[in-house]
Amino acid sequence: MKELDKLLGGIREHAYILFHEEDPRSLGRELVFRFIRYKLENDNLMGIFNISYSLPFLLEVMCKNGIDADSYLDSLNLAIVDTFGSFYGPRIRRRGVWYLPGSPSYELLSRKYAEVVRAHKELWAEKGMFSGRELWGVAVDVSEYIRIFGEANTLSYFEISAEVRRQHEAYRRYPAGTNIWVFSGDVDRVFSSLYRRVDYVFRTRSVLTEDGVTRYLYVLKAPGLSDIPVLSTALLRMMLR
Repeated sequence: MKELDKLLGGIREHAYILFHEEDPRSLGRELVFRFIRYKLENDNLMGIFNISYSLPFLLEVMCKNGIDADSYLDSLNLAIVDTFGSFYGPRIRRRGVWYLPGSPSYELLSRKYAEVVRAHKELWAEKGMFSGRELWGVAVDVSEYIRIFGEANTLSYFEISAEVRRQHEAYRRYPAGTNIWVFSGDVDRVFSSLYRRVDYVFRTRSVLTEDGVTRYLYVLKAPGLSDIPVLSTALLRMMLR
């Protein structure tokens, strides 16, 4: 997003980004999907952790945002870890889509993720696809874990996940990515826990007025940032083009 890059001086490589869509009308996820489209169109590598959609619906959302997911899955530039399908089914077998074995629990989930990440990174390495490309990971959306595991277990999951990422060969042997975690809904303890862990926090919010919907993008946290900039509807409209 050129406007944010200009404001922040770019995003640090290997950073963790929390993108909070406070309400669906604020179109926060649309911004994230447009970002995914831009990175894939520029021949980068993208892993999507699909937590809150059935896979057919996710592919439909991507299509509506101009992303030819089938082509990117076939080329292996795109990998989808279908957490939703792993928990609820159905499991759709196709190139580039991965499922977690067994019945994932919050204690084992991060290790199972790491094994899937390692398997797809092996494919990227075998085909020499890391060279000259950025690597991004997007999780949509992590607030779904609260509905799956409950708040206390979700907090434990993120503790375990941080340890696994520090130690597992998927993140030590192969190049690491820059990661975006999408969080939707009201702020709670899980959001606060994530806020402390990440390098950047963005929030979208909408207000219904007599003149229509006014949308805001807040930069809540960024390295070296003291004031909180607010980007309003006009700038969001530019980003959504």
